[in-house]
Amino acid sequence: MSKTMDGWHAVERNVDEPVLLDAAVERVEALGFDPAVRNPGHVLLKRDGTKWTLRGERFPLELALAESDDGIFLQLRYDSFVAFDTGDLEKLADELASAVRGG
Repeated sequence: MSKTMDGWHAVERNVDEPVLLDAAVERVEALGFDPAVRNPGHVLLKRDGTKWTLRGERFPLELALAESDDGIFLQLRYDSFVAFDTGDLEKLADELASAVRGG
């Protein structure tokens, strides 16, 4: 079960380009995410990390990808309790959205 600090929110991005969900999953798998749950039109992926770090990109992460009318909806959050975020989650979400686009 994921623990998050009250008030923390997931970071969301819309990839408004024609990208197939399977292609998006393959692209984020190449970045170290592994599918945990697959449903029609929605995949939940996780990436292992360490809970003892000061850099956000090293924390365990949970990524949801879902089909939308315009492309792919991406939601990223820490899969662990974190005391603070230095903006790493926003930056990583941008990088993942770019990867999903194929860039």
